[in-house]
Amino acid sequence: MKKIGELMKELGFNAGASDSAKEAFLKHLIKSATGQNVLTPTEKKIIADNPQKIVQFPQQLQFDFDDYNKQNDVKKKLSHKG
Repeated sequence: MKKIGELMKELGFNAGASDSAKEAFLKHLIKSATGQNVLTPTEKKIIADNPQKIVQFPQQLQFDFDDYNKQNDVKKKLSHKG
């Protein structure tokens, strides 16, 4: 198994880049590989230092239009058979 430094070098990443650029690159790799959003150490520190600035958004509404459209397609087919 390769070390992260070797992988970054193979992918052409600049070893002299800033720590935030390195964190962003690793965060992107994790998101691409696993689909999971992760927090970088810098982001965790910012949140820990400023918990009053964190806003909890309500859950976004989700609509499953595929099921609705399938039901309507079946209804249309049945009404035309009559």
